[in-house]
Parts: sequence; structure tokens; C-alpha cells
Amino acid sequence: MTSFISDSSSSNSQTPLDKWRYLTLAVSANPPHLPTHTQRIMLALNIHLQPYLSGALQDFFITLKTTGRPLKEKMFNLVSPLLDISNRTYFRQWLEDGTDQHLECRHYPGSVLKSNHCQTSENDNDDNDMAALGQFLDKNYQSIVDKSQYCIAYGYIEKGQTLLETEILKKKRRQSHIEQALLSIYYHSQNKNALQHMTQNLVKMNRTLSEDWKKIQSIAKEW
Repeated sequence: MTSFISDSSSSNSQTPLDKWRYLTLAVSANPPHLPTHTQRIMLALNIHLQPYLSGALQDFFITLKTTGRPLKEKMFNLVSPLLDISNRTYFRQWLEDGTDQHLECRHYPGSVLKSNHCQTSENDNDDNDMAALGQFLDKNYQSIVDKSQYCIAYGYIEKGQTLLETEILKKKRRQSHIEQALLSIYYHSQNKNALQHMTQNLVKMNRTLSEDWKKIQSIAKEW
């Protein structure tokens, strides 16, 4: 097993935040898989991950859409004591209506999915949010990998992935730790298109593909 493949369920050395990131990528790769959502919600009960608890619950509700009310109620009742009043009211209303159609569009930290009712909504705050995120990262993190990992945990998977891709493309020499971080994102999110696009860019630049890169290309054939 190569180093970019990490089993979050069996590695005792991984921190709760490491496991959270892998589960976040897994949810984005396969939203209908409810056990992953459940694991993620349970993990977010950890005091250090509670800022992402509303995001995990939001993804669970989005996935179930108008079905699974008993499951939604069970998860809501479990996490409700840890939610602030505003968030508790928001999800309770979602439960009562059976849909978020009449609720404002929110993006909670850690959420990676988007409700159908918000898909066509114009969110004027998106650009501002990304600008604020970039300023926060520059102020608090020196390492590009740390910046990427923060983005993944927060739910901005594409941003975290792009940070690593950009860094790899602008450096002439291969930096294995950055490559491993990017390959881990591709692997856990099963983002075949992004892998293919990045591979094409590397080939155009006459970059030699590492053995790990070739390995994940082979694995990606099954996605």
C-alpha cells in the first residue's frame, strides 16, 4: 500500500482531524453512502471538531432530501445539545417542513454538498468568502499542505486541491510531500477527472510521473 492510501478506520496514529478530512472526501465522492455520513457526524461530536458538526448534519439532510425523517430526527436529537440556538432552529424547521426549500441558503463549515434548492441561487458572498479564506490561510499557515488540509476540513475541497496543484506546477523540482497530499485527495475523493487533467498538465511540461502517481492512475481505472 503506498503512502497516499490511508485507512482512516484502522490507523491508530491518525488524529480525529485526519479522520475527519478523509471522511469529508469520502462523502464528496459518494454522497448516498449513509454510513459515511453517520461516522462523520459521530466523529464531529469530538470537542475539537464541533465547529464542523452543523456541516456534517447539513450534508446528511441534503443527501436524504425529503425522505428518511426518522433518521434525520435521530441524528438531530443526538447533536442538538451541541448546536447553538440559531442552528438548532434552522434544522428543526427543516425537519418540520420536510425540506429546506423555504429556508435561507447556508453553507456550514465542513459541509461539502449543496442543496438542490440552492443550486441556482446567486450567492453574492461566495467571492467574499473565498477572499476571506485566502487572507486567513496566508495569515495563519506557512505550509501549502497545511493550507490545503484546512480547506479540506472546512469543506472547500476544490480550493484545497487547487492549492496543491498550483504549487506542483510552478515548482521545477518534485516535492514528494506535496504530491502525496494531492494524491491522497484524488484517492479519497475519487476525482478521476481532476487526476487526468493534472496528469495531462504534467506530461505537457515534460514532467516524469512518479511511481505513486502511476499507481493511482491504475487505481483510478476502477472509479
